[in-house]
Amino acid sequence: MGSREAAFTYAISSAGVTYAVTAACSRGNITACGCEPTVRTRKASPPSGWEWGGCSADVTYGMRFARRFLDAREVEGDARSLMNLHNNKAGRKIVKAMLQTECKCHGVSGSCTVRTCWRTLPNFRQIGDALMKKYYRARPVMAITPPSAPTLTIQNSDYLDQSSIEVVPIMGNEAKSHGKPNEISSNGRTDRRSLKKSGNGKRAHLILKRTKVNSGPGISQKRIPKRSELVFLQPSPNYCEPDLTQGSLGTQGRSCNRTSKDGCDLMCCGRGYNTHQYTKTWQCRCKFHWCCRVFCDTCTERTEEYTCK
Repeated sequence: MGSREAAFTYAISSAGVTYAVTAACSRGNITACGCEPTVRTRKASPPSGWEWGGCSADVTYGMRFARRFLDAREVEGDARSLMNLHNNKAGRKIVKAMLQTECKCHGVSGSCTVRTCWRTLPNFRQIGDALMKKYYRARPVMAITPPSAPTLTIQNSDYLDQSSIEVVPIMGNEAKSHGKPNEISSNGRTDRRSLKKSGNGKRAHLILKRTKVNSGPGISQKRIPKRSELVFLQPSPNYCEPDLTQGSLGTQGRSCNRTSKDGCDLMCCGRGYNTHQYTKTWQCRCKFHWCCRVFCDTCTERTEEYTCK
């Protein structure tokens, strides 16, 4: 489903591919790339006292590879595909936005008369933390097809101002186009060709929910989600309770860590947890004796395991 969690998953996967390919380029493991050419040939003058040099991370190649690799499967053109493409792009962009500048000093007797600087990748944990913040600020969206005539009426008044022009909402497999259902492909997703036919060939795109459209033709820019934002189509299910239709197994019976700050209280959704005591046995204090045997002692430990009620 097109939930907030799905948005984060697609974004961090895209960021991960971009990061891994860029890092491989910097190590020289990929012959098709190397140092970032755009930095090497930068026209803008650097600040006084330092210059671009070294080998900057070729993030442009990494982003291009990730786009071709991950976006290639999003061919249906329905609302979910638009959401996935948007979040993929947000994941790629955050890697580029978080590049760090490292410098090396040059000068007589260790002085820093001139510095040579280049761009490097940060720790991926920093990228993950930044995406986690975007996860909490993710925006709900809907997909629409622009109308073919300005005289049509509003189809979804919950999200659109009555004084605006009509936009036809497309909600995943229930996509509609001017009163006629779009063709559904064999895998249950809307066919991109049918969307291109709708709205006189105008492409579907995402807009924010629960905002007003300004009067006049076109869509207000304030309603278009930013490229750096994560977006989702549907609210997340209640992961505390099992819901097989949504793919949620609930948290009953899940193991949890009582000492973690986000441990049993959070995992068990306030229902409490059960404590199980058991004896853990393993081989320990192993020694090699010539020749050629290994002798080990048997160690035991009384331990506890916690599972959600």
